Amino acid sequence: MTDQPWLLYSPVEPAREAPRRGRQGIHSFTWSLWPWMNWLLPVVGILCVGNGGWALLLLLVVSPVLVPAAGLLGSLPRFVLRRSGAVTTPAPITALLLLQWWAWGAAMITPPGATDGSPIPAVMQVLSPLPISGGFLSAVLLGASLIAVSCWIAVLVIAIVVASRAEPARRQGAKGWTAAAWIAAFALPLLLVATIWLGGVVTAQQRDAAGATVAEVQALPLSEQAARAVERHDRAQAQLSAVRGMIAEDGWELSSRGIDTRTSFSEAVESYGFDLRFEHRASPGESVDADAVAAELLRQGWTEGERGAIVDPHGNVVEISANDDRVWVSLSSPTWWGDAYDLFEELGGYDPADGAFEQTYAYDEWPEL
Repeated sequence: MTDQPWLLYSPVEPAREAPRRGRQGIHSFTWSLWPWMNWLLPVVGILCVGNGGWALLLLLVVSPVLVPAAGLLGSLPRFVLRRSGAVTTPAPITALLLLQWWAWGAAMITPPGATDGSPIPAVMQVLSPLPISGGFLSAVLLGASLIAVSCWIAVLVIAIVVASRAEPARRQGAKGWTAAAWIAAFALPLLLVATIWLGGVVTAQQRDAAGATVAEVQALPLSEQAARAVERHDRAQAQLSAVRGMIAEDGWELSSRGIDTRTSFSEAVESYGFDLRFEHRASPGESVDADAVAAELLRQGWTEGERGAIVDPHGNVVEISANDDRVWVSLSSPTWWGDAYDLFEELGGYDPADGAFEQTYAYDEWPEL
């Protein structure tokens, strides 16, 4: 037994201060939820990205590597904190994790699917009561992915800083970060709903070749939309007739007619246009110089388009091609909002046996729409 009592005591290691019970609720919950989200999000992402189709098959093939890699990367900051003795999520990390999970969720539901047939709508498009354009989906995918990656980097940096402290200092802003975490927990799900709603609103403001928005056109009676379609069709035919008249006055045969569907993924709204085509059989000894016709149209104020096409002031794209005994002229009109099938039915359609493709036309004649 020694007569020096101080030799009987060993210094006590400074212990981490347990978080106050009034503040630890959301941080402890996030700490417990963290490992589950690290592994569930990649699985949910595989099922949501592309909404099925070929993307699902490809992701299933790489899932044995993709899911563990994503899970381990997501677990890295938590592993750093656990090595330092943490038993709950630091306040700043809680808010960042909630934002990161929301961003990954938003990014997962934006890619559309693809098959051998028609495209598969993205999950966000399925959830929306209004059409959402591909441009909006791409913007959400890019923005949400940047937010998610930035949050993960920030979480990792904060975890390393917190773990490197020998004795964690009391952060003056902990209450503020806790409030931010609670706000994020309730606001971010609402923000996802608002994002889907905003997609429909933004898409409805897209303008067609006439400068009309989707909402404006959809508010019109179908009869008014059909009347506009007839007017646009006749205007396009008149432009094509001017070109036909420079080549031959008669003997024109119809190759293409009617309203064509122009709906695309990037717009996600029903749209239509006209693809008109006539051909003329040259008489023996007659020849057509398509380049000379195009040059004359350019002198009249038309402009050059792609692959030798010429564009009139209304945006109609005209192509002229010829060989030794035949010349073809075609016109592709701009695109306007409207359901081509509904417009066709409203106009009464046409009888395929009406002989429009068997008869010949003068340069200023064409079948009705």
